[in-house]
Amino acid sequence: MEEKQKDITKKSNGDTKEQTAKTEQKPWPAFIFDKATSEKDIKTRLAEDIKEILNKHGETLKDYLVLYLYDTRLKITPFASDRIFTSLLNLGPKKGKNVLLILVSPGGSIEPAFQISRICREFSKDKFAVVIPRAAKSAATLISLGAHEIHMGLLSELGPIDPQINGRPVLGLSYSLEQIAKICEKHPKSSEMFSDYLTKSLYVPDIGYYERIGESAVQYAERLISNKDKLKARANEIARKLVYEYKDHGFVIGTEEAKEILDKDFIKTDTGELSFAEEIHQKIDFTDFFLGYFRKKCISIIGDLESGIFINDMN
Repeated sequence: MEEKQKDITKKSNGDTKEQTAKTEQKPWPAFIFDKATSEKDIKTRLAEDIKEILNKHGETLKDYLVLYLYDTRLKITPFASDRIFTSLLNLGPKKGKNVLLILVSPGGSIEPAFQISRICREFSKDKFAVVIPRAAKSAATLISLGAHEIHMGLLSELGPIDPQINGRPVLGLSYSLEQIAKICEKHPKSSEMFSDYLTKSLYVPDIGYYERIGESAVQYAERLISNKDKLKARANEIARKLVYEYKDHGFVIGTEEAKEILDKDFIKTDTGELSFAEEIHQKIDFTDFFLGYFRKKCISIIGDLESGIFINDMN
């Protein structure tokens, strides 16, 4: 009995020390500013804070395997699809749980985005859900099209699926040629000048190549949308609208417009998943701000918390 009491006291003291250490932990700004704090320390603490949020929303998340594609600066590349795939393999058996992807991204390459959406759906038991606390543009919008549900709030954004090459929209070339043709029609004497300029600066096969990339984006979007019975009949119409109708890469497609384009039952609002993602966003955004201010670094999470937190130089 006495030994048992000692064990209880020892455990209690240990818990108290752990709680005290946590209470005495420096506030995030001071923690990041401290030169003694390593990048590994920052990643470890951020992971712990996020795990607390996960525990807080345990009832909502009990059937989910939670993954992250949270990167506000870097583009989606094959590295991202590889990280998501590796996390899915490491965290649970195929079809073992539903997949919840927290998605914040400016976009990137179409092909890895398509792969991310496809493998998340393939690994999900019954449902692949995407939750977008802020902006998921272009290729990130493509990812969301493969989900069974998209959770969005007042500041959530989808965007046109606007393929880019070297930072410029591929569909902009044909649009530019159309504008030049209109100018020449209105001012015939300018046609020789434009003809000379285009001969020197434009590689003609690029026109067809860029158009084919646009059509590829339509095909990828259509394939992902076609997985949903309710949207299958309109899959091509929706895909073409998202690729061709909007003229600006950064155009904001908010929650209500997303419901009109897709379906009101497909876009979920005021959900536990969204509340969880908002807290995650606030935590990462807060950390990222001070990391940029004090260290000129930025943070991203791609995949899982154990190996997917990255600290990069600000570009």
